[in-house]
Amino acid sequence: MKRPSHRQILIAVAALAAAAFCFVAWSIAPTLSDAPLPIPTRVLAADGSLLYQVGPEDEETSAPIAFSDMPISLVNAVVSAEDKRFFEHHGVDWLALVRALKDDIAAGEIVSGGSTIEQQYLKNTFFTDAPRTLPEKARELVAAQWWAATHSKNDTLERYLNTVYLGNNLFGVQAAAQEYFHKDTRDLSISESALLAGIIGAPSRYEPVSHGAAASDRQRFVLDRMAKNGYIKTEDVEGYASTRLSVFAPRHEISAPHFVFRVLELLEPAIPDIAIGGYEVRTTLDPDLQHVAENSVGLQLTKLMEEHVTDAAVVAVDPESGDVLAYVGSVGYWNEGASGAVNMADAERQPGSALKPFMYQTAIMNKLVTPGTVIADIPSTFEGEPLGTGGSNLYVPENYNDRFHGPVSVRDALGSSLNIPAVKILDQLGLNTFFGALEKFGITFDEAPDYYGLGIVLGGGEVTLEEATHAYAVLAANNQSTPLRFITEVRDASGAVIYQDDPHLERIFDAHEQTRAEQATALIGDILSDKTARALSFGESSLMEIGKPAAAKTGTTRDFKDNWAFGYTPDFALGVWVGNADNSPMYGVSGASGAVPIWHDIMAYRYRFDDPQIEMMPDDIVTRDVCVTSGMLATEICPKTRTEKFISGTEPTLGDTWYRWEMNSKTGQREVVLVLPPEYDAWVQNGN
Repeated sequence: MKRPSHRQILIAVAALAAAAFCFVAWSIAPTLSDAPLPIPTRVLAADGSLLYQVGPEDEETSAPIAFSDMPISLVNAVVSAEDKRFFEHHGVDWLALVRALKDDIAAGEIVSGGSTIEQQYLKNTFFTDAPRTLPEKARELVAAQWWAATHSKNDTLERYLNTVYLGNNLFGVQAAAQEYFHKDTRDLSISESALLAGIIGAPSRYEPVSHGAAASDRQRFVLDRMAKNGYIKTEDVEGYASTRLSVFAPRHEISAPHFVFRVLELLEPAIPDIAIGGYEVRTTLDPDLQHVAENSVGLQLTKLMEEHVTDAAVVAVDPESGDVLAYVGSVGYWNEGASGAVNMADAERQPGSALKPFMYQTAIMNKLVTPGTVIADIPSTFEGEPLGTGGSNLYVPENYNDRFHGPVSVRDALGSSLNIPAVKILDQLGLNTFFGALEKFGITFDEAPDYYGLGIVLGGGEVTLEEATHAYAVLAANNQSTPLRFITEVRDASGAVIYQDDPHLERIFDAHEQTRAEQATALIGDILSDKTARALSFGESSLMEIGKPAAAKTGTTRDFKDNWAFGYTPDFALGVWVGNADNSPMYGVSGASGAVPIWHDIMAYRYRFDDPQIEMMPDDIVTRDVCVTSGMLATEICPKTRTEKFISGTEPTLGDTWYRWEMNSKTGQREVVLVLPPEYDAWVQNGN
C-alpha cells in the first residue's frame, strides 16, 4: 500500500484543523452575543386555551442580585449539590463526565449528565432548543471551556444563580427567596440555602410548596454533601435538617394549578428544560368540566365548614383514551390554611370501602359467589388481624352503621357497602388472589398482603385518587387499561412535535380469563348502578342517582379522615376525595354526605345534554327469579323476590327451602314461617 505523501498529510492536517476551528467557532458563537430573549413555555388546555405560561420573561418572577449579596452558605450549597469541583475545573469536570457515562451505560439510558454549572448555564441560556445529541453535547463541552476561560467563577455563579429555575415559575435565587421565604437572598439561613439548592436538580419534584417531603429529603442530601465537602460540620447536619422552615406559596396567574404542575413534573425527566421556556404543551384538560369541578368543590366545602372539612380533590377520566378531563388537587392552591398547595389527588390516603367492587369482581370471576349469593351479615370473628395494627390475632369487623342485617345477597351487600359480608368473601377468596387482581387494575401496596390482612377490603391500605380513579376507568373500559394521559403533545420553539402520547388500550386479563372477566365486570356495573341495592345504607333516593344509568361507589374510613365517591359509565370515570390535608378527622362526614354531592354535580354536568353509552350485557348472562332472603329460586310463598342476573352455569337450580308451611300450635292454622340455617341462631336469639 502506497504511503501518503508529505503534501497529502499537510492537507489532511489543515482540513482537520479547519474543521476543528469551525466546530469551535460554531460552539462558542452563541455565547458571544447577549442572551436571547426567552420564549415562554405555554401549557394549553385541550381546546387550546392558555392554562399557564412559564418562563423568566416576567419581571415579578425574575429578580437579579449581585454575587456580593449572595450568602456564602447558598454558594456552598449550590456547588455541593450541582458541581462539587466547580472551583477546580475549567468548565468541564472530566471525572464527573466519565462517571456519568459509566452510569448511563450500566442503566441503558441517560440517568446522569455530569454537567458542570457552566454547562447548565449555557444550556439554559444559549442552547435552550438544542437537541440532546452527541454533537450538541460536544458543542456544549467546547462552549463551557471557552466560557470558563473568559469569565471568572464568581461571574458565572452570579449569572447562573440569577437565572436558574427554582419551581413555581421562579427564576433566580432572589425571586425564590422572596416568594418561598418572604426574605431577601442575603438573609437566607443555611437550612434555607440547602433547600433552595436542592430544588435545582428537579424543580417539579423538589419544590417545597407541593412536595414538602421530597424537598426535605433533598435538603438533607444537600446538607450531607456540604458536610462531605467541608462547608459545614457533620455533627450540625441533623440540626440544620430538622429546623422548621416557613414556606409560602408563590402566586401567579394560572388555571388548574395542580394539573399544570403535574404536567410539568411528568415532562421534566424527558425534557429537563421544559420550565425554562421555548415549548408548547397541549394537554387533555376540559376547561369547562374543570370549572364545574372547582366550583362544586368550593361550594361543598363551604357547606361542610362546621364539620371540619377543609379540602377535596377530583379526577375525571375518559376510560378509552385515559385522558384526564378534570383535575382538582385541593380546594385552592393558594389556600395556605388548608395546605392548598399539597396535591391531594396524588397523595396516598386510606380508601375505606372503595376497593370492594374489585374484590367482588374477582370473587364472581372465580365462581366463589354470584350477585344472588346470600351472605350472613351477623357478628363474626376472623383469625389474623392485620400485622400492621400490632393488635391481637382476632379481627372483628363492624358495619359502618353498627347494624347487622342477617341474610343479605351479594348485590345488596356491595350496593349498600356492608363490611362483614365483604370480609367473609375475602376470607374465602384469599388475600393473595385479591392483591393479584388489584395489581391488574393498577393498584399496588408497599407491604405483603398479610401486613394488611382482611381489613384491606375496608380501607386498610393507602391509595391515591389518581390510581383509584384509573382502576375504576379500567372497569368502565371493560377490563382494558391505558395509563392516565395528561399530555397529548409537546412542540419546540420551531413548531416541531418532540413528544407525543398516543393512547393504547390493553386487556388486563389473559385470553382464557377474558370472557369470564367481562361477565363479572358487567355484573359489578349492574350492581353499582342499581338504586335498590343501595337501599339498606343509602335509601332508594340519593345523590348517587343522576337520572341516567351510572355506577357509583362510596368509601369512608372508620375515623372519618377520608371519604370518597367513585363512579363510571362506559365513556366517563370520576373519583372524588374529601377530607383534610393534615389528616385530622372530619366530624362524622361520610362519603355519601361529603364526596357524593361533588360527584353528583360533575356527573350530572357531564350528561346534561346526552346519555351515557350503553354497555350491553355479554353473552351467557341469564336471569332467574330468586327469593331474596335465601338466594334460591323463587317460590309462591317467598314474600320478597327479584329477577337476578347470573353467569350461565352459576344460577340456582333448587327452589327456596327457607320459607315453609307449618302448623301454628296456638291457632291450628297453617302459616308460612322463615327457618334460617343454624349459623343465624345466635343472631336470632339476640332479638333480630
